[in-house]
Amino acid sequence: MKDAPVPYLCGGTFFVLLTEAKGKTLSRRQLRKRKTDIISNKNMLEALIQMMMPSFVQPPSGRTFDGDTTDYRSCKVSYGENLPFDDEDEIRNFDNRIKTDYSSVLSCMDDFIVTFLKTDSEAKMDRLLYALLTLIEEDELITPETPFYLSSAPIEKKDLLALDHYCLSALLLGIWHFIIMNRPNNEKGRATFEKWHKRAEEIGARWKFVSTIGKSYPREIDYDLISDDVDSNAKNNAAGGASEAIGTAYDEPEKITGEIVDPPYIEKTIEKDGRTYNQKAEKIYNIEHIENFYG
Repeated sequence: MKDAPVPYLCGGTFFVLLTEAKGKTLSRRQLRKRKTDIISNKNMLEALIQMMMPSFVQPPSGRTFDGDTTDYRSCKVSYGENLPFDDEDEIRNFDNRIKTDYSSVLSCMDDFIVTFLKTDSEAKMDRLLYALLTLIEEDELITPETPFYLSSAPIEKKDLLALDHYCLSALLLGIWHFIIMNRPNNEKGRATFEKWHKRAEEIGARWKFVSTIGKSYPREIDYDLISDDVDSNAKNNAAGGASEAIGTAYDEPEKITGEIVDPPYIEKTIEKDGRTYNQKAEKIYNIEHIENFYG
């Protein structure tokens, strides 16, 4: 196998950057209390696979999928029984949905960001975006004319890198689609994985991510985390603005429009004990037979 350039964009290197930006996982104490850890590498990979293959479900028990996830992330495998990245029918269907039903797939990536990434950390999100753009730019095998689908219509690499504003979910989906369609050999990213990490000293120990990729970027850019098509509450949560949104909802009461019409009134005059009583109300009480009137 011919050596790939470093850095090299593939499923594993893309997944590394995503897992470095993920939200907080549960502690061992919480796990011992039988709480479910939603934010895990295997759940993240499952969600990515489901964008390509909606029917996919990770094995319910055992360490099989955990091991597959680790091997895929470290660029040791490309596909397998639980990694259907060689399923041509599913790949073709995914490509078709990107080009004909883009918004529905984008909403899945929106959900992925809100569910798994540490969206309340601007520093984490900045670095993820900068790292992805740097990886695309520095991968020598991605030519300036290479198309990426940041919408249902493609945009070439040179134009993508010249944008001043990005939607992170669209960028992630465009990169994931590019990988599924053009980078079937995930093992070519192994040299990049090793370059980015400090080798584990003990067998079974985790490799430490030490790369500086994404720590800075030469241009000023801005971005939205998710698309405008998702529920506004989810967008506020992803941007860390949930409390501000709630405050606004209470600070600005609902405006009532239209003509205000008085309810119909009944008028009645009653003479009692030499005194005159005038009643004007929606309901008339018979005060001739009551001692005290509070109506």
